Amino acid sequence: MDAKTKDNFTFSFIDIIRQDLGEKQWKEFDRSIITRFTRSFRKNCLRYHGVVDWVYCSPIGALIAKVLKPFSLLPDRCTRNSKFEFVIQENEGTIYKQRRYFMDEDAPFTFTSVFGNKPRVHEEFSQGLGMYLKLSVKRGDLLFRDAGYFFRVGNWRIPIPRWLSVGSFELLHSNIDERRFQVIIRIAHPLFGTLFYQRGDFYDTRSLCKLSAVPVSCRE
Repeated sequence: MDAKTKDNFTFSFIDIIRQDLGEKQWKEFDRSIITRFTRSFRKNCLRYHGVVDWVYCSPIGALIAKVLKPFSLLPDRCTRNSKFEFVIQENEGTIYKQRRYFMDEDAPFTFTSVFGNKPRVHEEFSQGLGMYLKLSVKRGDLLFRDAGYFFRVGNWRIPIPRWLSVGSFELLHSNIDERRFQVIIRIAHPLFGTLFYQRGDFYDTRSLCKLSAVPVSCRE
């Protein structure tokens, strides 16, 4: 099957990962993770459920989360054993990610972003705030690190100085088995230490799903 006949979403998502890793690291990449992101979902999106057993934010982290509340980036409180849903979906040629924390009986905390590779691999949140990403393979697992933050105004992405940022971002996607995986997220500041830390186990539902309405501010 050539690229033209492949599902545009699954091809473009895994292709961005492969392109950023390079062929040497791609060969070291866990095959189960590759399969997880390349199954044919012609009428579905990728959907994962699980439990974040630890959602942590330091007092300074909680303050930062409250300041950044209009961007809906991070929960501003600590909790344990929070149900979680992660959805990736292509819509009109754009890849959207949606994360939902079911922390209590209130409405879930929902975080939506755009993932792309033009002009370089990046993830953009609401209101134009975003970060560039560098991917690497660590003992077969997939590691995302920030490569700087930006604020988009129109077609311009204005770099945010590191000293004005929340610190360094890391996300490690570790494989457990064919359908299960663990994700660890850490945001650490050079002066204030770890501001945010999350750890959870998830599984591939392989079910039909639908991304909730995407905010206009997240569209390219």
